[in-house]
Amino acid sequence: MPDPSAAKKSPQAGFSLIELMIAMTISLAIMGAASHLLATSFKIRTRENARTDAVADIQRGLNIMAREIAIGGYGFDPSSNGLVVGDCDASSLRVRSNLNRYSADSTTIESENEDVKYLIDTTNGQNYLVRYDNFATGTKGTVLANRVDSLAIIYWSPTNTELNVAADASQVVNAVAVRITVSVTLPEVGTRNSPGYQPETTMQLTSDVTFRNKSQNLATY
Repeated sequence: MPDPSAAKKSPQAGFSLIELMIAMTISLAIMGAASHLLATSFKIRTRENARTDAVADIQRGLNIMAREIAIGGYGFDPSSNGLVVGDCDASSLRVRSNLNRYSADSTTIESENEDVKYLIDTTNGQNYLVRYDNFATGTKGTVLANRVDSLAIIYWSPTNTELNVAADASQVVNAVAVRITVSVTLPEVGTRNSPGYQPETTMQLTSDVTFRNKSQNLATY
């Protein structure tokens, strides 16, 4: 006759309802914590990717600007910085240089890359850092960086004081250096008070550029 206690000792016996509920509760808690960490990491990665792209974009633009602005005045006036009066202010800069003066014996500024202007252009609500080439044979405007908010330019005198070009535009010819600052605002990521929320952040990149052909700089260096 079968032993009634054999069923309780069977290795195939399942979990009780209480054990199953406890296991499900623990699993849900672990899954919730993992989901929270995953959502946080995704939002942080999104922000960091945007930050990296913005910095690289602006840095490329600043490098181009610094290289071309530094040689302002080359080949046409040893004492000039190449800045154009009336086209330089706190948010834009136009510089000229006769790049082929000695290679092609050119006596005028009329070639590509010899007369360029940098400014912020707004199209469809989006700001772009633009390089405008007055003598370009094709497209005159080139986007150096997108997702920018502002371009700020400070003009320095030989005595290392800021020139007030807003009050007197002609003062730009006395500048021996400029400081260029480009700012970009990264929008918030996620919802406030939610996992992984990243607040709005503003970044600024600055580049100091010395005019190599300015007489004061030639005498110094």
